[in-house]
Amino acid sequence: MELSGHAPFIVFDDANIEKATDMAIAAKFRNNGQVCISPSKFYIQNSKKKDFVNLFVEKTKKLKIGNGMDADVQLGPMTTKKRLTEIEELVEKTKQEGAKVLLGGKRPSGFNKGFYYEPTIFDDVTDEFTIMKQEPFGPLCPMLSFETFDEVIKRANNHELGLASYICTNSMEQAHRASEQIETGTVAVNTPLVAIAEAPFGGIKQTGYGREGGSMAIKDYLNVKYTHLGIKG
Repeated sequence: MELSGHAPFIVFDDANIEKATDMAIAAKFRNNGQVCISPSKFYIQNSKKKDFVNLFVEKTKKLKIGNGMDADVQLGPMTTKKRLTEIEELVEKTKQEGAKVLLGGKRPSGFNKGFYYEPTIFDDVTDEFTIMKQEPFGPLCPMLSFETFDEVIKRANNHELGLASYICTNSMEQAHRASEQIETGTVAVNTPLVAIAEAPFGGIKQTGYGREGGSMAIKDYLNVKYTHLGIKG
């Protein structure tokens, strides 16, 4: 059983920023953020934050909003009017709490019909903001910075949900350390793909239990029987 997530996207200072931003866009804006494994909070190491955020904003500006069935469209609508309203309310709440809107923050012009909302990027966000606790389930991207490895792992783990996480680094040692210490059921390192049919998929903490995908998923549908045979007497 899988009950949502709040995925951290962590960029270490040795990461390739060009590739990291491409990875972030591919992971975040699939189905316009309406995916349980969509990155919900972006932690960028201090020395790379400015470059990452600027490039992420520039690339996001180029994404086309429209009918999701059109081949050249990258961003479709919210699934329901209720979802659109909740996104609008969360954006206003984030602004009230002190965030700076770098991009978006409103419905796109020219889309009077349908439940469309612009991809929205926030800066000046802290871990105490509502958006850092509540799954946005939409195209909202809070940007935060961090100093050290231990700090970001602690902050990323400070949530009741634990479904997916994303790591950008050129150090395999750092990738393995992060994968071991971060409290999520799945981890994607230098790739936006965090789930494939052949591998077990699922979360920990309040996200749920059990796995789908791979041979482990089959075992969840089986009943284990124990038979104790006494010695023939």
